Amino acid sequence: MSRRRTAFMMAAAFGALMLAGCATASPVPEATTTEPVPSPTSSAPSPTSEPPVDLEDPSTWTVTETGIGPIEAGGDFTATLSELPESWMNDDNCSWTAWWNAEDQSYSMNFVRGTESDDAPIVLASASAADPVTPGVGPRTTEGLGIGSTRDEVRAQYPDAAEGEAPIGDGTWLSVPGDGTTIFFEYYTGDQANAVTVTTLDEPPYEMCG
Repeated sequence: MSRRRTAFMMAAAFGALMLAGCATASPVPEATTTEPVPSPTSSAPSPTSEPPVDLEDPSTWTVTETGIGPIEAGGDFTATLSELPESWMNDDNCSWTAWWNAEDQSYSMNFVRGTESDDAPIVLASASAADPVTPGVGPRTTEGLGIGSTRDEVRAQYPDAAEGEAPIGDGTWLSVPGDGTTIFFEYYTGDQANAVTVTTLDEPPYEMCG
């Protein structure tokens, strides 16, 4: 057999093998697109903000070591008064004091600046009950303490509260010290607090305007 014929036969056999391979090979898969998977949404509740202070209703205010609601010890008296409703009163006879009375007369509010100058800072904010005490009226601490709270209720939240006596009369109080201020729960007619006062003074004054 000639060399040329042998080469032709080998080439033919190789070609047949290539055709067979093409016939049995798996087809190339078509490109597919994958839909994006949406990110799962969180089921955790979104944080809720504190409800805004209702300036018309001091019973919605909170008693803290810094003050009562928008009235802060050390704050500016004139600026604070200007932000409160017209139902708050202030006159020349007691220019250092501002006060407010609940419509049902169950309690009143007041705050006082220092008397050393017209621009002296606020030294006291207080909520006082009428007689007899209506428990639960007025602003309260985050623990729910305020007008009408008993001594035991105050001590349950503030075991280190110190007891003291009013300079005039038979009144007593439980005092809770803060950072430069003190919260006083004042008792004058029984075992329910007649007043709650936040002040930078050593003790609540007997008279606010006198």
